[in-house]
Formats: sequence, structure tokens, C-alpha cells
Amino acid sequence: MKSQLNILQGIMEKQFIPYIQPVVDAETERLIGGEVLMRWRKSDKEILTPEKFLQEAECAGLIIRMTCDLLEDIMDKMLPLFINKKIRYKFHIAININPGLLNNSDFISKCINFMNVFPEKKMILILEITEREKVLYSKNEEENLKRLRAHGIKIS
Repeated sequence: MKSQLNILQGIMEKQFIPYIQPVVDAETERLIGGEVLMRWRKSDKEILTPEKFLQEAECAGLIIRMTCDLLEDIMDKMLPLFINKKIRYKFHIAININPGLLNNSDFISKCINFMNVFPEKKMILILEITEREKVLYSKNEEENLKRLRAHGIKIS
């Protein structure tokens, strides 16, 4: 319970931050995307990896808010690069998600909004569904997958 409260406090204080691991085209050596890694910056000296908080956040139902906040943070950081034409080509961002997020309308809306704010469809969002457990999709989740794909969001 105490760790759940600590995670909630971390969410409120915006301590969960994206680290974007670059993806480079081997032939052109051009940056073509990035994989988002969530980290918990508890202080200037302490940064935690997901192994330290992810399972607890999922069990407490906090992962939805954390992932939505992470998408918002990525959008805030990346959008100026497109608007100011520092990135002029298709660029992909991959983010790992818990399969349960596919059943959450707030998350689905956040993903669609993420895609709609970038100019000229130059951003490609890839949702990498984690495989910690066997996944059987409900009818609602299958419909949400179709909606995401219809907006250009890739699923892997």
C-alpha cells in the first residue's frame, strides 16, 4: 500500500518521465525514431527502472494514468521539432503498453489525439503490447485495435 501511495505521489509530481532511446537507420545513419522507456526520477540522484515500480502500478490501476501522462510528455517534447521543421521526415515512436490499456477509452483517445497533433502525418506511433501474460482480446479491445489502426497507429 505504501508503494502505491509513493507511485501516486510520483504521478502527481510528474516524476515519471520518458527516456527516448534513439533508432538510427544503419544505411543512412539518420535518426528515424525512438523507443520510449519510462523512468521514475525520484530525485536528481535516484532514477528507477520499470522493474522497481511497474508491477505495483499495474496492480493498483495506476499504469493507465502513467502511460497517458507519458504520451502527453512525449507530444510536448516532440511537437516543436516538427513545427520548427527540425524533423522533416516520417519519424516513429514506439512505446510498450500493458494489454489492459486497449480496453481504456481515455488511453485510446489519447493515442488518437497524439497522432492528430503532428503535421502531415509524419509521426508514426507504435504500440508494443507487452507479453507478460497470455492475451485474449475482448470484442471491445478488438474494436479499439481497429480504431487505432484506422488512425495510422501501428500495433506490434
